Formats: sequence, C-alpha cells, structure tokens
Amino acid sequence: MKHVALLLSIVCLLVFVACGQGEKAEKATVSEPEKATEMAQEGAEKATEMAQEGTEKATEMAQEGTEKATEMAQEGTEKATEMAQEGTEKATEMAKEGTEMAQEGAEETAEKAKKKME
Repeated sequence: MKHVALLLSIVCLLVFVACGQGEKAEKATVSEPEKATEMAQEGAEKATEMAQEGTEKATEMAQEGTEKATEMAQEGTEKATEMAQEGTEKATEMAKEGTEMAQEGAEETAEKAKKKME
C-alpha cells in the first residue's frame, strides 16, 4: 500500500508539474505579441511626436522667413518711393529751370528782332 500511495503521489506530482508548464508556455506566447504590440505603439508614438516637432519647427522657420521677406519688401518699397519722389522733385526743378531759360531766350530773341526791325 505504501508503495502504491507513493507511486500515485509521484504520478500526481508529475501531472501537476506538466500542467503548470503548459500554462507557462501559453502565457509566454500571449505576452510576446502583446509586448511587440506595445513596442510598436511606443515606436509609432515617438515617431509621431518627432514628426510633430519637426513640423512645428519648420512652420516657425517658414513664418520667420516670411516675416523677414515682408519687412525687406516694405523697406525696399519705401526706398523706391523716396527715390521716385526725389527724382520727381529734381525733374520738376529742372523743368522749371529749363522753362525759365527758354522764356529768357525767347525774350532776348524778341528784343533782337525788334532792334533789327527798327
């Protein structure tokens, strides 16, 4: 009897150990895809964050570049306007001087013509 009880105990112990090993194998196979999924999700999140940061930086740089270009264009327009005004003023002055000179020349010519006629 003792031998049978001992043998039965050993068989039961082996069965329980074998059953426990099967559960461990199942848990390992279930956890590996979960870990892989988690790692993939973390990688995707990191990539998304990096892409967002890159996009934000690029947007900031584009805005700064646009602002600088706008400022430069405004400055250029102001300078061109000033130069055009100065040029117009000089042209007006020269035209007045030319008109005065032409009037003086016409008067002199008229006087000479009167003297010759007399």
